[in-house]
Amino acid sequence: MENNTEKKGRGRPRVETYLNPEWYDIILQAGRDGKHITQFLIQLGISWETHYELLKRNAKYSEAFKEYNKLCENWWYEKGWEAMESGQSNKFNQRLWAIIMSNKFRDNWREKQVDITTQGEKLNDNKSIQIEIIKPNIDGE
Repeated sequence: MENNTEKKGRGRPRVETYLNPEWYDIILQAGRDGKHITQFLIQLGISWETHYELLKRNAKYSEAFKEYNKLCENWWYEKGWEAMESGQSNKFNQRLWAIIMSNKFRDNWREKQVDITTQGEKLNDNKSIQIEIIKPNIDGE
């Protein structure tokens, strides 16, 4: 009797082409719950080195991680929003929240640095700085 199905190689599927669907769900749930990356790495049983390799070599893992980041950022944002909306912001550690947001989601939440130059040239040594504050025009004022 002839077997017409394609013969599969021995061993586990290569990590570049396969991602266990349970892993995908675990990663996304960690994002929905606002968990740190370390928490889902422990649950998956993988190291930081493996995590970085998977990001480079496995498109599905990389996709899951991007979605994790989006969901996790939203969870943390919602915590700040809920505190303001409920009127409980005085009980909310806003500084800690800001530090978490700027460190964990630095592409979207980092504090902007101000370039202290004058048209591209460095300030001189006379230590005299003049600052002009330009207020936005609100309501045609």
